[in-house]
Amino acid sequence: MNGAGFDDIYSAMVKGPTVKWLIEHKKLSPYKYYSVTLFNDEKLKKSSTGDYTNQSVSDSAKPTLYGDIVKTWMDKAFGQRTIVYAHDTQHSKQIAAEFRKAGISAKHCDSKTPSDERKRIMSDFRKGKITVLCNFGLVDEGYDVKECTCCVIARPTESLVFDIQATMRCMRYLPNKMATIIDHAANYTRFGLPDTPRQWSLEGRPKKKRSNNTTSTPIKTCPHCWAVIPAQCHVCPQCGKEIQVETEQMDVDATKQLEKVGEFKLTTDYTTVKLGKMKPENAQNMSELYQIAKARGYKPGWAYMQGKRLGLLNKK
Repeated sequence: MNGAGFDDIYSAMVKGPTVKWLIEHKKLSPYKYYSVTLFNDEKLKKSSTGDYTNQSVSDSAKPTLYGDIVKTWMDKAFGQRTIVYAHDTQHSKQIAAEFRKAGISAKHCDSKTPSDERKRIMSDFRKGKITVLCNFGLVDEGYDVKECTCCVIARPTESLVFDIQATMRCMRYLPNKMATIIDHAANYTRFGLPDTPRQWSLEGRPKKKRSNNTTSTPIKTCPHCWAVIPAQCHVCPQCGKEIQVETEQMDVDATKQLEKVGEFKLTTDYTTVKLGKMKPENAQNMSELYQIAKARGYKPGWAYMQGKRLGLLNKK
C-alpha cells in the first residue's frame, strides 16, 4: 500500500480471480459508471512549436469536482440506497444537508460522531430508513451493505486502494442487482473502471526524490497560545485547546453533465491521462513512445527522437 515491494520476501504471486470473472460468475454485481469527459481542445494549450504543453495536460487533470451531486443523483440513481464519499468532514455534512433540502433522507457520519449516534445511523442505513449515507474516512473499507446499490465519489484520490474500495462498495452481489457508480472527481482517468485489468507485481514502486528541505518535522503555530508545535497536532500540547484543521478547498464545476462511461470513453480519457503523465524514460518500446506523443499532442518525430535517445528504435 505504501509502495514497498515484497520481492525480498516472496518469489511468486498467486493471483485471485479478476473483477470481470467475479461479475460473470455472480460474485459481484454488474455496474453502470457515470463521470465526465475530461480532455478537450479548449483546455489544452499549445507551445510555440505547436505541441500541447505539459502544464496544460496537467491542469486539465487537476483535482476538481464536476457536476451537481444531488441533481445528478436524482437523474441517475433516484431512490437508491447510496454511500457518498466526500473529501472532508465539512464537505460530507454539506452534501447531506443538500440532499435533505431536496427531500431525501440523508445523514452524515464520521469517526468523531458519538458512538451511539454512529451505530444508530449505520443501523438505519442498513434497514433503509436512511437513503443516503454521507461520510469521510469512515466506510472506506470493511463495511458491507449488500442493499447499497449506488456509490457517489465526491473525492479526488491518488490511492488505488481507496478507489477500489469506494467504487466497489455498491457491487456486493444480490440477484438482479445493477450497481450505479457516480464519479464526480473523474478518478476513472487515473485508475480505470472497477473491472479494468490490472498488472499486479511483487516489486515496489520507485521512490520519489526527497525534498532538499532539511526540516525533519513540519511545524505550525497554535492560534490560541502561539506555541510552535508539530503540524499534525489537532490539540495543542501546550494549552490543550483544539485546533481547527484547515481543509483544502476543491474546485467545483457544477455545470458539467455526467454521462455513462463506456470502453471508448475510458480508452480516451484514462489512456490520455496515464500516458500524458508518463515520462519517456518509463516507456518500454517505441509503441509506448508513440502513444505518449499522441496523448500529449506531440508529432511522431518527437517519439522517434526520444526512442533514439533511449535506445528503443529497434526494440519491439
